[in-house]
This record gives sequence, C-alpha cells and structure tokens, in this order.
Amino acid sequence: MTAADHPISEPKYEVTPLELFFDLVFVFGVSQLSHYLLAHLSWRGTAETLVMLAAIFAVWFSTSWSATMIRADESRTRGLLLAVMLLGLFMNAAVTWAFTRSGWAFITPLPLIQIGRAVWTFVNVTEPALRDH
Repeated sequence: MTAADHPISEPKYEVTPLELFFDLVFVFGVSQLSHYLLAHLSWRGTAETLVMLAAIFAVWFSTSWSATMIRADESRTRGLLLAVMLLGLFMNAAVTWAFTRSGWAFITPLPLIQIGRAVWTFVNVTEPALRDH
C-alpha cells in the first residue's frame, strides 16, 4: 500500500520564524550554562548547572509542545511564545549569578512561565483528549 492509497492526509506543518527565534532564546540559555559550568568547575558547580539545565529544558520543551499542539501560526499562540521568550530571556540571563548573588532573577520567571503556560494551554486547547495532558 502506498501513501497515495491512504484517503487521510495530515495537514502540512511548517515551522514559523517566531518558533525559531524562541529556540534561539533557549540556545542562549544553554550557552550561559556552559559559561557557568566553566566558571564553577567542581562537583557543586556541575550539580548547580544540572539543576538550572532541568529548569531551562522544562520551560523549552513544555512551551514547544504547547505551541505544536495549538498551532504556532495562530495569534493566541504567538502571544504565548512572546511572553515565554521575554520571561525566558530574563531567566537565561540570570544563569551566571543564580547561585551566587541573587537567585530571584532566575527563580521568579520559572513559576510564572510554568503556571501561566499551563493555564493558557488548558483554556486554549480545543480537544478534550489533549486537555487531559
């Protein structure tokens, strides 16, 4: 059976420039983590880097999943991406002093993003099966 024999065709999805820019914000976060680890090259510095990596990765993949579930070319999803990018930029810029001077600049955006995105996703998802996620 070939692909032409299937009556159901899935809609083509193309990545938007905003999604690529969103990814760049978190590439910046990973580069900040590598600088942090280089400056704090010890077991403690490694543990601190892994904690921050987990937080940054959770924000990135959860938001990417939401933007894929509710198409990124819709205006409501663009608003979510822009809000997460702005808060994520502050969070990622604060990596270098998250465990030294003031962790509030790193910690404060994290629950704002996580809770805000969860509420946004619950409100904007249209299919009940996806709402359970």
